[in-house]
Amino acid sequence: RPYCKMVKEAVDVPVLCAGRMDNQEMASEAVEAGECDIVSLGRPLLADPDYVNKLRAGKWEQIRPCISCQEGCMGRVQEFSMINCAVNPQAARERVTAYEPILKSRRVMVVGGGAAGCEAARVLAVRGHKPELFEKGDRLGGNLIPGGAPDFKEDDLALAHWYEVQLQTLKVPVHFHACVDREMVLAGNYDAVIIATGSRPKVFSLGDDERVYPAARVLTGEKDCGDTTVVIGGGLVGCETALWLAEQGKNVTIVEALDRLMAVNGPLCHANKDMLERLIPYHGVKTITSARVTGYRDGILHASCGGEEREIACDSVILAVGYQEEDSLYRQLEFDVPELYLLGDARKVSNIMYAIWDAFEVANHIG
Repeated sequence: RPYCKMVKEAVDVPVLCAGRMDNQEMASEAVEAGECDIVSLGRPLLADPDYVNKLRAGKWEQIRPCISCQEGCMGRVQEFSMINCAVNPQAARERVTAYEPILKSRRVMVVGGGAAGCEAARVLAVRGHKPELFEKGDRLGGNLIPGGAPDFKEDDLALAHWYEVQLQTLKVPVHFHACVDREMVLAGNYDAVIIATGSRPKVFSLGDDERVYPAARVLTGEKDCGDTTVVIGGGLVGCETALWLAEQGKNVTIVEALDRLMAVNGPLCHANKDMLERLIPYHGVKTITSARVTGYRDGILHASCGGEEREIACDSVILAVGYQEEDSLYRQLEFDVPELYLLGDARKVSNIMYAIWDAFEVANHIG
């Protein structure tokens, strides 16, 4: 914005400013402050093609946020030559993903208030069905909440808030602190049931487990990792957690079993991956690859690296070794509920894009 203003002061033609100008307040402020004449939007219009109309009408909270992931847009262009959007399954597929008309409004129980459950409830309500959402926690978002903890991932929290606004606007009943069990589902006599119970972090014992925490519990502030910590797992979650802690002045080391960081992260866009790979050393995060952790005792993490034993002193150990499907409720119901669906991470652990797309596909075809 400062550079754009310099250009505007030097020329007598309209000046456009582009690049992550999707924050409505900031974009409006840039025009009002005379820093540019026009705000250029790219990816935000994939997330919400009605962005400008909603902005003009003052319905800012209704604008579906772009989360900067690049997985549906640039990530797919570079790999599959097809542009889409992670948070908007209809982008560039408007004809084949048009909302299906319904013959009869049906009562649908949605268990789980993460991205998949929220998207399913939203689509069902838009089509005219009567969804009812049950969430065991006290807010919607699921893994968007810990995922959006770092300041550079705040758009994840914006997406969670957008779902809150959508479900309120569509008058979808949402029940918090709802521990749904088999008996509760069967007693509800719903026409269809969607299980979107998400996933849980994988954990394992290292010996002194009182100071071994899943990354999500550190990201949400539930656990304090101390001043020096080791993150086990150099995937996307591990790298983002390490970077976030390093920015707070923590002494962080990443220990990864493979020979490089982020070796397996699905369709992560090269731009995002390359940036993370550079930010990790830039912020002083140490990395040990091709290493196997053998234990954690008396504040010392023991690891084997190329036949050499390593000892790392640390206040805590953070596990970022993936997630496991939470499908136990579905298994209890699969032979008792005629129309039962399993979707999102509960079906197969993946990412925000596939959770939302999966939910849209299921919810758009419940007759």
